[in-house]
Amino acid sequence: MSVTSRWAGRSVVGRSAVGRSVAALAVVLSAAACGGGDTPKPNATDAVSPTALKTCQEVFGKANVDAVRADLGDGFRPFDHSLTEARDGLVAEARGWAAGKDDLRRTTHHPCEMESRTDGSTLRVGSTVGWSMYDIDFVSSGEGRDRWRTVADGVYVGSRPDNRGTPLVMPCTIPGTAAGQGKELPLQVSVNDEDRKDDRTVSTEQLLKSLAESTRELLGCEEGLSVPDDLLP
Repeated sequence: MSVTSRWAGRSVVGRSAVGRSVAALAVVLSAAACGGGDTPKPNATDAVSPTALKTCQEVFGKANVDAVRADLGDGFRPFDHSLTEARDGLVAEARGWAAGKDDLRRTTHHPCEMESRTDGSTLRVGSTVGWSMYDIDFVSSGEGRDRWRTVADGVYVGSRPDNRGTPLVMPCTIPGTAAGQGKELPLQVSVNDEDRKDDRTVSTEQLLKSLAESTRELLGCEEGLSVPDDLLP
């Protein structure tokens, strides 16, 4: 599953903090507007899809998926989006990017969604990956530091969740892209698991770390970054 959106107002490197503020507001408003298309559709059958389960295990790791399954309880169902399609789409988007000519179109992908429907309620754990609206200069300095925390060299986590969950931003240079792509069009991944109960078998930061690492491996990011275990306060 993928969603393409256009946001206006993002400043490029070197513009004022005012431009950055406009960018942040535009992202919030636009993301909220397109968020309704992210809910996975249940399969007609009640059986767990082996393909979807395998994809989720590739995204989060088998142990983490087993833990989420235990947390969500009966009625567990995984939903997936082709990792090959996500990779090819993100690589093409990065190679089409040029500094100073960013049209602000971003396609987000949801490689794994897990849910449980019991007693008339639905519990979900979701993932989102795509190229960020924020460049590394912004998230690492000035006004951006109010919204992003530096958790390791080149790894930044949102100070609070947004409508897609807890976001993590990091450079990811794709071979064959324009100079500066890795930092000016960095990778952003998010985990949304607010439906899970407090006594979770696996933490949000464990899921976020696994998603970040598996996405970097999928895309073949050139930077040798290490995602730490401690991502949240």
